[in-house]
Amino acid sequence: MKRRVGIIGCGHILIRHIEAIKENPQEFELVALCDINEEVLNNAVKENGNVKGFTDYKEMLEEMKGDMDFVVIATPNHLHYPMAMDALHSGYDILIEKPIAFEAEKVQEIQDEADKLGREAYCVLQVRYNPTVNMMKKVLEEGLLGDIRAITFIQRWQRPVGYFKDWRGSIDEGGRSLYEYAIHYLDIIQLLFGVPDVKSTDTFNHKHMDIPFEDTSYSIVQYKNGASGSIEVNVAVEPSNLECSIAIMGSQGYLKISGNALDKVERASFETEELQKKWEEIESSSGESITPNSYGTHVGSCPNHPILYAQIAKGNGLKVSESVNSIKFIQDVYKEEK
Repeated sequence: MKRRVGIIGCGHILIRHIEAIKENPQEFELVALCDINEEVLNNAVKENGNVKGFTDYKEMLEEMKGDMDFVVIATPNHLHYPMAMDALHSGYDILIEKPIAFEAEKVQEIQDEADKLGREAYCVLQVRYNPTVNMMKKVLEEGLLGDIRAITFIQRWQRPVGYFKDWRGSIDEGGRSLYEYAIHYLDIIQLLFGVPDVKSTDTFNHKHMDIPFEDTSYSIVQYKNGASGSIEVNVAVEPSNLECSIAIMGSQGYLKISGNALDKVERASFETEELQKKWEEIESSSGESITPNSYGTHVGSCPNHPILYAQIAKGNGLKVSESVNSIKFIQDVYKEEK
């Protein structure tokens, strides 16, 4: 059955959901949009076939009963949790943009409530569908790197000062840096290696002096397999995004996935020809490379929303509970802040 979709929030990320709906026309149909900014809403409605428009999400949830069954929540971060609960209690299945909430407990509460009500609750962790992530996962599953000794993560992105105006520059509304732009990649780390033990975190502000939190952070961690690790998250880089990478050092080789958004293989070196050949087989079967999303003033993660929607249609969507560990990871990083 085709899902009739209403989207709450018509900001930058709206276009990714519209593209995903258009690329899955047999499974999804856009029927309503909501935004508190009437001008933004009217433009979005006109651009999308004059679907129904609302400036009050509760009004949309009430008036669209019987004509809508799937709600996408793409609003400022602090609104995700209450809107998700309201949509579930109104009888809708939901898809929530990152971060689901600022506390792992609240993420689990949404999943528990959905289960209790017999509803579906999904999260947007689309970087999991990067071909490079699939390559790295297969390499680890097949043990090509041997014993893992160290894992490093580096995110060196550019964000203009204006990026943090309004809600993004508020701890209460946006969270902090890791919630806003590192969450996708910390999710990949915990997916592949588990949530590490955070030993220490140092935070700094080098560029965005008007915000009450960091634009640069460094953490030292240790993984449950004994591997050591470092995590650098930095958006004070100029003039543009330079790197987003995970490097794994093992007893049998080295693998680094990099590019601007974990989208390219930078280095893959293995101890023997046999291991190198196995890697080449994995690489050749993992799909084409992809290009990160551009939002004019800045570049973001990779455009996998159509895949995410297709997986939901197949019954393989990422449940909200999949976000619990990534949020816990972020909480642990900040707990060890000096």
